Amino acid sequence: MGPLIGKGNTADIFDIGDNKVVKLFKAGYPLGGVLKEYENAKLLECLDLPITRSHGLIKSGNRYGIIYDRVHGESMLQLVLMTGDWENYAADLASLHKQMLAYEVPSAGSLKARLRRNIDATRDLGRKSKARLLALIDSLPAGSSLCHGDFHFDNILVSQGEYFIIDYMDICCGHKYGDIARTVYILERSAAPRDVGGRQEIAAMRKRATDIYLGHMGVSREALSEWLIVTCAARLSELDDEHSYEQKEERHAIMEYLSDVGFA
Repeated sequence: MGPLIGKGNTADIFDIGDNKVVKLFKAGYPLGGVLKEYENAKLLECLDLPITRSHGLIKSGNRYGIIYDRVHGESMLQLVLMTGDWENYAADLASLHKQMLAYEVPSAGSLKARLRRNIDATRDLGRKSKARLLALIDSLPAGSSLCHGDFHFDNILVSQGEYFIIDYMDICCGHKYGDIARTVYILERSAAPRDVGGRQEIAAMRKRATDIYLGHMGVSREALSEWLIVTCAARLSELDDEHSYEQKEERHAIMEYLSDVGFA
């Protein structure tokens, strides 16, 4: 295995030469999840989308991984923070997202089913709250758009002016509003590091970037209101075992929001 060049919550990225990297999942990460991401990557390769191609599976000790083409560059998030150009990058993010949502891939997993699983899994909500949230999901339209599941600045790589969509773990099929609501949540509400200066200014810029993104998507916040409720509730399952101050703060903010809208 070559040098470590990136770290994430579920996997580490190693350079293995020949313009390839291995996304090596953490020990204990279920093999089924690795296989699902690989299957999703192969599905995307059949479409005209700017992605990184996959080249097979690998096992290293007790860890499994996927070999991908290496993209030499930075994430869109890094460039946003370096340049402060929230407006243009938010517009480009919307353009890429529209490209993806224009496809229909019914063979991908169900977005609504994933929301249900995540809400069922969280320990932060009681039985009655979960039942009401699941009923709300049932009332929402199914849709048939190709959804990324986690489309935001940090999942777009930029190399010599070209964009590449990465992270195919949560690829699914559903209503475009569900995927857009997840993007809005991450852009505007996800935890920001405490050591980043000017948190109020950054919060204002995040809101502005979200407004620009939504403007280019042609979707209002009102249209997303119910989708945002279930998206926030589903997000709790990702924070159940996280103990950083920022993640605790994010979880508290979600619970306050769900209480305000009558679902906690």
